[in-house]
Amino acid sequence: MFCHQCGKSLPAGSNFCPSCGASAGAHVFAASPLNTMYRPRGLRMMAGVCAAFAVRYGWDLTATRVITVLLGVLIFPVMEIAYLVAWMLIPEEIPLMSPPPFVPPVPPPPPSNPQAY
Repeated sequence: MFCHQCGKSLPAGSNFCPSCGASAGAHVFAASPLNTMYRPRGLRMMAGVCAAFAVRYGWDLTATRVITVLLGVLIFPVMEIAYLVAWMLIPEEIPLMSPPPFVPPVPPPPPSNPQAY
């Protein structure tokens, strides 16, 4: 695993980067974010293309989304096609841990009625 802030290797199970002190919580990548681009699962609104560019280059996510919408309006078919191509080419972030399995709740036992006997 690598730090999203400085790109240095993180020890297994660490919550913070030992080099820069950045939190390793939601932005932990299986590969270095300095060499690759991933569509993060937690920051996406549609496909995660804007979030991928914002995380990769350190841009503000809201500004990236606003600029994408403005470009989509101004240069109509080009930006939409570019977004779709980026959606197909940028891989999805690989989860480091699988979610816990769903365990349905156990219904309570029926009440015991001593007068029924």
